[in-house]
This record gives sequence, C-alpha cells and structure tokens, in this order.
Amino acid sequence: MTTLGLFNLMGLHDRNTSPMSVLRTTVDMVAMAEDFGFDIAWFAEHHFTNHSICPSALMMISHCAARTSRVRLGTAVLALPFHNPIRLVQEAAFADLLASGRLVLGLGAGYQPYEFDRFDIEESTKIDRMMEIWDILEQGLTKGYVAYEGRHYRIPPTELSMRPFGLSMPDLYVASRRPEVIARCARGGHTPFMSFGHRGLAPAVAAKEKLLTMWADGGGERSAMPLAIQRFIYVTEERDDALHAARCVRDFARAWVTLHERNLEKEGPFVRLMPLNDEPPLDDFLESAVIGPPEYCVEKLREELSALRPSHLCCLMGPAGIGRSETLASLERFGFEVVPHLSEWLSLGQSDDLAA
Repeated sequence: MTTLGLFNLMGLHDRNTSPMSVLRTTVDMVAMAEDFGFDIAWFAEHHFTNHSICPSALMMISHCAARTSRVRLGTAVLALPFHNPIRLVQEAAFADLLASGRLVLGLGAGYQPYEFDRFDIEESTKIDRMMEIWDILEQGLTKGYVAYEGRHYRIPPTELSMRPFGLSMPDLYVASRRPEVIARCARGGHTPFMSFGHRGLAPAVAAKEKLLTMWADGGGERSAMPLAIQRFIYVTEERDDALHAARCVRDFARAWVTLHERNLEKEGPFVRLMPLNDEPPLDDFLESAVIGPPEYCVEKLREELSALRPSHLCCLMGPAGIGRSETLASLERFGFEVVPHLSEWLSLGQSDDLAA
C-alpha cells in the first residue's frame, strides 16, 4: 500500500504575497491533511531566494508539532552540507521530542550553486559531506552520543541529553540519484525519493528503473525497493483555474532549472524566470501534472500508481502563484472527492474526527 504525504515548498510568488500568508496557508494545509488521513507533512529547506521562505524544515516541524497530533512531520529535505552536524543532530533529536516521535527525515546534498557559494561550501565535496553527516545523524540518534573522525568533520565524544540511548532512527527518505547514495539506501532499507517532474509518466518510469538498477548494484533486492514520488496535484472543475495551475507548474519547472545556475539573475530575492530551452506548450504542463476535475485526477493517479507502484505519494498542492483560498479548496476536494476512490492504493491513518 502507498502512504500519502503533503509537500510544503512555501514559495513566495511576488512582492504582493505576504510571507505570513504563506506560513498561515501552510499550517492550515497541514491541519487539513491530518484530518484527511495523510501520513506525512513534508517541509522544504531552501535559502536566499523566493523559491521558498523556509530556511529550516526542522523549525516548521517544531511549529506544526504543537498544532497536530497524528500526522508525521518530515524534512524534504535537509540539505546536509549546509549544516553543522553536531548542531543538526541535536536539533533533529529535539524536534523529534517536540513531535512526540513523529519525525521523519528526508536527506539530500543540495543542488543550488548560489546556496553553496553563500555558505562557502565547495560544491564538489557535497556527497562526501552528506555521507559523513549521515553517519553522525545515525550515531547520535540511535546511540545518544557522537564521536566521529572523518575527512570533513571531527567531533570528540559528545553526549546528547535529549536523546536517551536505545531510541531508533526515524524513517529515512533520501533524494539523490548518485549510485553510492542509493547503495547506502539499499543497505539500510531507506526510501529513495524522486520528483515526478513535468515530463509525464514515461520519464518517471525510466527514472525509477535507474534507481532500481543502482539499488540492485548496491546489494538490494529490486522487488524490495521502496519508492517515494512527488507529484503536482490540483483539483478543480474550472478550465481557467486549471490553466493557471499549469502556469504555476511551468514556473516551478523554470525555477528548478534556473536555480541550477551559479549566476542567478535576481531582483532582490526574486529569481528571474526564463522559458526552458525545450519548453513544451502550456497544455503539455496541464497534461503531465494531475490537474483537473476529481474524476480525472482519480483516473490519472490510478494509472500512475499502477505503473510506478510507489510506497509513498508526496503531493505538491500549493505551488507559488495559487491563492490561499484556491489552494485550500483544492486540498479539500482532493480529500473528499479523490482520496476515497483510491482506497485500493492508499494506506491512510484516518483521524478520529474524520472517522466519526
């Protein structure tokens, strides 16, 4: 069965958008997702641009821990090279304490050169740094202390007061397509996390096949590989509303490509978005995402879940540019009119209030 997640990027669309409104909408979405039985609410981490106002997923987890009771709360992802590892392991342990054991960790190495430059981190070292910080997190969160000697990090024996000995590691989801990272996932039974992107189902199937090959090369059984996929979903009956959502998906794709460049063109924190070199027409973005009436979204998701058979479906439902009321209305339609028709695929933790 497939568990269900809500991805919160917390993008700032323009200067007329209030960061407070982004925060309020995110918190309301998380509360609504819990009522609908979502398993995990994910929070992004990005820096220095309007792509996301959230520089710390763990801060959002701590904030939402007090406003929820059942839904698990995850980092999607911790860009590990940007963190001091001994501080990070303490903050992760404390966030798990605040969330009463509901913490889920998504790990990554980062991909934006602009961020690496400003953190004064050599981008070529990011995988090595990621692996070492991963070691430190595992040690601290499972043993309650850290003692580490690596190439990039050296930590003398240090006890963690907020993490008693014997507690297990939170579930790990890892965003990477590097063979050494996927091999480590295979050894530990951790979940590879991939974005569906904007190219449609066939490229996603091909991307999964590459992950399966790396998983098997790392010693894992192909049939046993878990997989988390991220999907753009927007539920609406209105054609104009659907086209606007498709434009927001297109802006997301343009931002993702642009943010891979070292020399960003910006106005303050706002990244200047340019058309993709091979940009398809808007209708292609509409077709490749899950955008439309509830019955259409149900059939499209059934097709994709059947083809990809993920262990986790992560839904990006509020990309920048879609208003607060529209975002919440789409999530409500998804919960009431789409999710119940996917019961053969989805494993939901229904809240007591909804079940009643």
